[in-house]
Amino acid sequence: MTRTLLKGGQILSMDDAIGNLTGDVLVEDARIVEVAPVIEAEDAEVIDAASAIVMPGFVNAHLHTWQGAIRAIAADWPSGGYFKHVHAGISTKYAPEDTYIGTLVGALAQIEAGTTTLFDWCHNNATPAHTDAAVDALEKAGLRAVFGHGTVKPEPKPGEPHFSTIPHPVAEIDRLRKGRLSNDDALVTLAACILGPDYSGIEVCRHDFRMARDYGLLSSAHIWGLNRLVPDGYLTIAREGLLGPDHNIVHANYISDEELKVILDHGATVTSTPPVELGPHPVEPLVSRILRMGGRPSIGPDVEVDVTGGMLETIRASLLGARLYNTKYADEHLAEEDVKERKVGVPTARVTEPPVPSIEALKWATIDNARALRLDHRIGSLTPGKQADLIVVRRDSLAMMGTVDPAQTVVHFAQNADIETVMIGGRVRKSGGKVLGVDMARLARDLAASAERLFRAYPVTI
Repeated sequence: MTRTLLKGGQILSMDDAIGNLTGDVLVEDARIVEVAPVIEAEDAEVIDAASAIVMPGFVNAHLHTWQGAIRAIAADWPSGGYFKHVHAGISTKYAPEDTYIGTLVGALAQIEAGTTTLFDWCHNNATPAHTDAAVDALEKAGLRAVFGHGTVKPEPKPGEPHFSTIPHPVAEIDRLRKGRLSNDDALVTLAACILGPDYSGIEVCRHDFRMARDYGLLSSAHIWGLNRLVPDGYLTIAREGLLGPDHNIVHANYISDEELKVILDHGATVTSTPPVELGPHPVEPLVSRILRMGGRPSIGPDVEVDVTGGMLETIRASLLGARLYNTKYADEHLAEEDVKERKVGVPTARVTEPPVPSIEALKWATIDNARALRLDHRIGSLTPGKQADLIVVRRDSLAMMGTVDPAQTVVHFAQNADIETVMIGGRVRKSGGKVLGVDMARLARDLAASAERLFRAYPVTI
């Protein structure tokens, strides 16, 4: 048995029964066994967390990790460019080794950024070899991951069916579920990333929802609410008994409040990706709408062709969006001279109630994201009995000196470099600010070779 004692940290537990305190966390093997102001464990290896923040590792609820070799190409594209150049373009040129190296770099970058669990929504797996390469990379990285088996979306060639008419491949789900991803307690587990009512008709929806449920899997679907193939979306799915807590919706910015209420009432979870959504989709992200309905949102970054996959940036964008749409303003508190000087189109209202608190954004990124992945019984809080997935955030950098409130410190000031220690299942994966066991020179060389092949096969106009 191995024992590790994190000593003297400011603890953000994300467990309402434990709360926030200054104290110690004791880990035995893969699990947290005690959180208290003082713990005596003379035989334990000690990590000095004095003046640092100890909290659960981030849970990234939505990322397409295979895009590691094609980062930062699409942030300036207009709406539609992603589907044209990524799904129908460069992704069709991927060999399994490209999926492997992109996923490996992306997964290691998640560890560097303090993520301990990732929902890897993999929809660039044209063959079983591509799928296996992605799972190989997740296992190699040592990251806890839900591997979401998706499907590719190329433009059909003459005589080929459109991807929207093709049911999810049961044979692949069966192969994975009965093979390497059969254990729901393993570090890498399985989910089914289906087309859903926006990207497939009702018959395919029925097939895919039932398939995921038959195999006991979480299902997830990209939803926008525009140009839908099932016109009333989840209203039909719910009426037919296919919607429940085993389903996750991503985006859904354009759906009605009626449909959103049905989704939440059936226990399904909703993941918003504000860093990407607020670009080509300048409408209210669902984070704030879910809060108004009394629900708990889930968040993720989405695509690294547009934005970094790090959760710190995702937390900040999500909180900013929630505050923008959920903060109350009132003109009656304006000074009279301000009212007289008001210019058309220039808002001059003052905030009259406290905004969405910073600690709420940390809950979205930890326990609420764990709940969206149906893993909140195992991860997402520093609760005795749960997996020891945690991070230590130092406060001695120039950017962090003088910070007071620990939640505000993490949300508004911390950088990846301030995340000194990352522990996943009791194993230290990042220490002293460095991800352990990584050959950076080889990674850079292999990723560059992959990018060169891909861009030669499909020259992308940026």
